Amino acid sequence: MIVALADTARFRTDDCDELVLASLACPICLRTDDVSWELEADGYDPSVECTCGRCEEHWRVYVTQYQALRLGLMAVRPL
Repeated sequence: MIVALADTARFRTDDCDELVLASLACPICLRTDDVSWELEADGYDPSVECTCGRCEEHWRVYVTQYQALRLGLMAVRPL
């Protein structure tokens, strides 16, 4: 049985970049510096596809439309 990891972002649109990135932290090692992410804002449920370079784990974080806008304004790190 394969379990897909998914979460919901927990940041406000006016939070600093560090708190926004903390909401994308790896659920296994809790690191943010090795996480690459890609915003998928099209469609009904905007989300962020994340990958941890250290654990090689993949997960998805669902965001609101306003959170997607906030992430879109940040410098997106390639996946």
